Amino acid sequence: MTDRRPLIYGLYEQACVGNGSGAVSLWTHPADERLGATTLRYWLDLGRRAEDAGFDLFFFGDVLGLYDTYRGSAATALEWGVELPAHDPLLHIPALAAVTDRIAFGATVSTTYEHPFAHARRFSTLDHLTDGRIAWNIVTSYLPGAAANFGLDVLAHDSRYDRADEFLQVVYDLWERSWEDDAFVGSREERVFADPAKVHRIDHQGEHFRVAGPHLSIPSPQRTPYLIQAGWSPRGREFAARHAELIFVGDSDPAAIREGLAGIRARAAELGRDPEQIRAVVGMNPVLARTSIAVQEKLDAYQSHYNADAQLAAYAGWSGVDFSRYADDEPIAKQATTHTQTQATRGDAPPLLAGDVRARFAFVTAFADDRFIGTPDTVASNIERFVDESGVDGFLLHQFLSPGTLDDFTELLVPRLRERGLYGGAPQTGTLRSRLRTDRSDRLGADHPASAGRR
Repeated sequence: MTDRRPLIYGLYEQACVGNGSGAVSLWTHPADERLGATTLRYWLDLGRRAEDAGFDLFFFGDVLGLYDTYRGSAATALEWGVELPAHDPLLHIPALAAVTDRIAFGATVSTTYEHPFAHARRFSTLDHLTDGRIAWNIVTSYLPGAAANFGLDVLAHDSRYDRADEFLQVVYDLWERSWEDDAFVGSREERVFADPAKVHRIDHQGEHFRVAGPHLSIPSPQRTPYLIQAGWSPRGREFAARHAELIFVGDSDPAAIREGLAGIRARAAELGRDPEQIRAVVGMNPVLARTSIAVQEKLDAYQSHYNADAQLAAYAGWSGVDFSRYADDEPIAKQATTHTQTQATRGDAPPLLAGDVRARFAFVTAFADDRFIGTPDTVASNIERFVDESGVDGFLLHQFLSPGTLDDFTELLVPRLRERGLYGGAPQTGTLRSRLRTDRSDRLGADHPASAGRR
């Protein structure tokens, strides 16, 4: 085992029934409890389980529109509940924080359809309510249906990041520069809430936003929430090098991940940032059982409740390609889309036949990595090898069944990971940022663009 920092473990969730993190149709399995995902009871139970398991992060993905690319309509997505209902994950976090003490919370919010002033206020509120256990997953949104819901045309891929850069500038001004460190007084004796001379407007005038300020929240434990970013395109990597503290890696090949992270950290260093403060996690869809026979039995049971059309509808929505228009022997035309970059659309990816896509999605393990399917000893060995080869700092657990996948991970795999020094050891208290930074600081360092112009 090589020397490494304690690994980060998070639970990936969405505030929906047809969860996009695993096979979206497995809510039909009798052991799955996701039909209860519209209730508070479901989420409180899941939050307690994740904290009891020793997880560091409870991460919420999110979407703002229907997956309506496949077969030219949203019918399949509606029939199978593909990432539906898309409830607001920010409303879940205060309730989860109230029944947990340690686990942190990540929430996905788009810079394309939110306004930075309102966004800054919400996240400052959450940072106060969670005692600094809040992270923001920065996304730029790609669904045309989401744009239509806000009365807009979908922006081109790189243009979304240009808007995001300005969005970040505004919220940094609000979080980091509007209130000086000692502006809040809160003195009954002096009868002073805040020192007016130390609270400042930001008066931002930009291409996309005009924001006067000042920020309406007193400085929160982290000021700026811990910053997560998942873009893996060239423009996304540039954005990550400039802003991200934790990268949600969009790849599964260890060599490609190591190369990509090295490039991001090298670029961060060029921008004056400390590359050691940039961490990375990758998704994991485990299937675990005590014997190989039991693993296969689980897979067979999952397959019996799996619907390939539902998963194709999700993939079509992510890629922007309607695979139903192609015969099996037809190559999928490389096309520039405003969606996420997939093998079907990336110009540098080998040609892909529509039949290849359908064959892949015929099985419930379409998005699963064989390394994480097996007996506890086998999977623990594979995780250790994957970490050493890829250089990632941890994993986000995607559930096939909820809460069964989490329970299997906790009961079967965690003991094996602990034996190998692959689980636990991270700080258990303090803000999320203080746990993950090498200097244990609650706040972003002076090398980060958020710190520029701090008073």
